[in-house]
Amino acid sequence: MDLNESLGILVQEARELLADMEAALLAIEAHGVEPDRINALFRAAHTIKGSAGLFGLDPIVSFTHLMESLLVDVRSGELALEPELAGLMFNCADHLGSLID
Repeated sequence: MDLNESLGILVQEARELLADMEAALLAIEAHGVEPDRINALFRAAHTIKGSAGLFGLDPIVSFTHLMESLLVDVRSGELALEPELAGLMFNCADHLGSLID
């Protein structure tokens, strides 16, 4: 497998993870904050960050690291996932999609 194929797989998987992230955010909006939903958001960001790191895609790594930091605070209860923060996370997912494209 060459580099272009590998990058293509990374992009495809990242898009799937972004879809998972959006689904979790929509579920939070519709049904409330649940640990499984927060964990799904964190896992998606973490996986994208790790994959991007393998290819030296530093802007994606840096941005997802910031997302992870927010989600760590949400998971620990230090930060509530209020509607404003959920909106920010939607915007972050959109920006991450732009970086991946």
